Amino acid sequence: MTNVVRNVAGLSGVLLVGCLAGDSAETASPEAAASPAVSLEAGSAQTYHARERDICTGATWMDRSRSPDERASALVSEMTLDEKVSMLHAISDSAHSRETDPIPRLCIPALRLNNGSSGVGSGGVTQPQATALPAPLGLAATFDPGVAFRYGAVMGRETRNVGRNLQEGPDIDMARVPVNGRTFEAYGEDPLLVSKIVGAVVKGIQSEGTIGEPKHYVANSQEVDRDTVNELIDERTLRQIYLPGYETAVKEGRAGAAMCAKNKVNGTYSCEHQELLQGVLKDEWGFEGFVVSDFASCHDTLRCAFGGLDFELPSGTRYGDPLKAAVLAGQVPQANLDDHVHRVLRTMLRFGIFERSQTPTPIDAARGGADSRAVAEAATVLLKNERGVLPLDLRRDRSIALIGPGSHTPVVTGGGSTGVAPLYTVSPLEAIRRRVGSRVTINASHGMGPVDLGPQPALPAYTVAPENAAPGERGWTARYFANTTWSGEPVLTRKEPWVDTNPSGGPPAPGLSQNNWSVRWTATFTAPVDGDYTFRLTNQAPARLYLDGGVILDNGGGFPSATRTVTVPLPAGQSHAIRVDWSKAGGQAMVELSWIPPANAPNVEILEAVEAARRSDVAVVFVANKDAEGIDRPDLSLLGHQNELVAAVAAANPRTVVVLNAGSPVTMPWLDDVAGVLQAWYPGEEAGNAAASVLFGDTDPSGRLPITFPRRLEDTPANTPQQYPGVGLVASFSEGLRIGYRHYDARGIEPLFPFGFGLSYTTFRLDDLDVRGRRVRVEVKNTGRRRGSQVVQVYVGGADGSGPDVPPRRLEGFKKVWLAPGERREVEIELGPRAFAHWDTGRHAWVQPAGSYTVLVGTSSRNLPLRKSVSQRDAVVP
Repeated sequence: MTNVVRNVAGLSGVLLVGCLAGDSAETASPEAAASPAVSLEAGSAQTYHARERDICTGATWMDRSRSPDERASALVSEMTLDEKVSMLHAISDSAHSRETDPIPRLCIPALRLNNGSSGVGSGGVTQPQATALPAPLGLAATFDPGVAFRYGAVMGRETRNVGRNLQEGPDIDMARVPVNGRTFEAYGEDPLLVSKIVGAVVKGIQSEGTIGEPKHYVANSQEVDRDTVNELIDERTLRQIYLPGYETAVKEGRAGAAMCAKNKVNGTYSCEHQELLQGVLKDEWGFEGFVVSDFASCHDTLRCAFGGLDFELPSGTRYGDPLKAAVLAGQVPQANLDDHVHRVLRTMLRFGIFERSQTPTPIDAARGGADSRAVAEAATVLLKNERGVLPLDLRRDRSIALIGPGSHTPVVTGGGSTGVAPLYTVSPLEAIRRRVGSRVTINASHGMGPVDLGPQPALPAYTVAPENAAPGERGWTARYFANTTWSGEPVLTRKEPWVDTNPSGGPPAPGLSQNNWSVRWTATFTAPVDGDYTFRLTNQAPARLYLDGGVILDNGGGFPSATRTVTVPLPAGQSHAIRVDWSKAGGQAMVELSWIPPANAPNVEILEAVEAARRSDVAVVFVANKDAEGIDRPDLSLLGHQNELVAAVAAANPRTVVVLNAGSPVTMPWLDDVAGVLQAWYPGEEAGNAAASVLFGDTDPSGRLPITFPRRLEDTPANTPQQYPGVGLVASFSEGLRIGYRHYDARGIEPLFPFGFGLSYTTFRLDDLDVRGRRVRVEVKNTGRRRGSQVVQVYVGGADGSGPDVPPRRLEGFKKVWLAPGERREVEIELGPRAFAHWDTGRHAWVQPAGSYTVLVGTSSRNLPLRKSVSQRDAVVP
């Protein structure tokens, strides 16, 4: 045995998370070396006791002059069977979550995984607070790999800050179905755009010494039936649409890990798919990292072991005792087991995890906030701007109506695994008030209660009054208890307008911890008209609704939420005691009480919003959907009464601007009636500041749509039950290559807004297209009066051949350029080696047939004014 000190009794907890060999991490980890914050120089080395520092000095695997591969091989040879198995699955109990136990005997630290694709999400037993970044789909809207690298670096840096070492993301699932609950969590509908952004995000994460883990390999395209659906995808479609993002993450980003999906692909579960995991990912692409299962996605120990899965989440259901038994029985060869363990250890060694403390350190909130705001501003897409409504002008717009629940409480991020507990949140109302000061009158109105995961807005405040209410006072009395039993004295009592909270984003009140607390809302409810009232409780953690002291709804909750309803006939004007009890023991949680009143009930909140709009020079309405993992949207509409709210405000004020905080496309029945529309996605913790910056023209709205906005749900590519959600748990991807704009172009369908579309506060002209080989040059001129940005987009026609199922063109290059008024610049875009190629299923290779192709250049998939025909020779391309 290698010379290792065996007596580890009495060592401090530092050894349990890593042993320091003395010099900096630079010799062990190129990823760690890329960030000065990761380097373990003398200052940080002093945090280790000399005795602990020398424990593994003589061990071969602690010799950083050797390669991670050599070190992992030496370490595997010293491990017992139990130790090997322990490295292949996480522990999830009251003291652990998404992590392995360290092995002090061999100085192996814990592998500690962290959830989330838009910041540091759930990982440990408690949810950490971190920078809430804009939704990944918004990041894709920047069309800027530089911004994407900065985004990834925030996630990598703060994952280390919270004491963990692997970030579960980015999410590379293609936007095949716009109603997919996780559309916001990935990067849109085009494989080239996805690849460019994902490659930069992975590099950003790993530049901070954190392992990046692209997911969900492959084609997690819907949430309904995601655990069991069998997706039938032909080879060419897999190669050209669904695999390129992963290939880029592996080959260019050198991702340290990858997560396999829950769904089946062509009859085989993704985490057992030998052809895709072992064949394509590891053997063909040379992936050196390790494959992690999505939660409970390994269904058979042997199929997973031989299929290419290396690590099981959330615990060792298949890779714990069953794997050990399979090895002892000779069903799984020792070499197979060792390969899985070697991959995990090699990656940990590559990233310097053996040498780095996992003790949490403070997050730089100012730095993270600045990064989040920069992304949010760059992601904002200007969809409409008529009558000179934007940017807002303080000389002209002396009164502004700020309307909508999102103006007061922004929807910062989507629901589910990507949820982040923000360090702080800035609302549009507070940001705009700060921006304009006393120069402008702000007429604020909610317009309706917030919409979380339910289809209806929260029970409106005007129907309830708190305890000891003053005349005209509305809302609830909320009491918060530092236990889950509503017992003892509350730590906080306050008034709240609704029963609507999502404390996955952090404790809702001072004096409360992240978990193990409860809240009781009480009020007097008065029905505005006679009729049947339907009350709806939507929640994760258990909740109860009481009316006049009796339980009328008892909802045990679920993930991402569960909704239960009850209908009660009530007379107008009669008061009733109403109460909601809800407790949060741990984990992600939310609760919302909403209602469906009789049809003749007045909508007082919308009437108040209309009055605010009438009294203002301009009205800005913030509307939102809250998409979430685990549930797909029923349609493309905004939830609740938001369309009604926008229409009423627009009728009252023709200078109405709508700001969409939506994670995926929505229909806009009011589009012709409003003057301006901004798509701001889920903008992260700096939501308000970013919105104010764009609305007032401090920055140009430089985002472009990474996904087509359809006019109708039936216009979308997967528009039959066989395609989505599938029949008999089988979903046919029969649209093939015709995903997103490819479908609309092939079918001649006019979208609401096309892929790549986005306006600016200035204007541009493109001229003088020149194409030589794969090099495209075009001149861009700012013809307006303001500095602004344009995204030059290059499409290639004919690359997919011809035929009824072949799209007419596809994106093959883009570049964002910023220009001052009157400035002119030549933009050069180098197309990739596959720009004129397609996947040949007979040769199982990328081929470029000889012939004529069309290069088209413009500013969206439907605005391509410049074009040239070019000839290419026959070739097989890498």
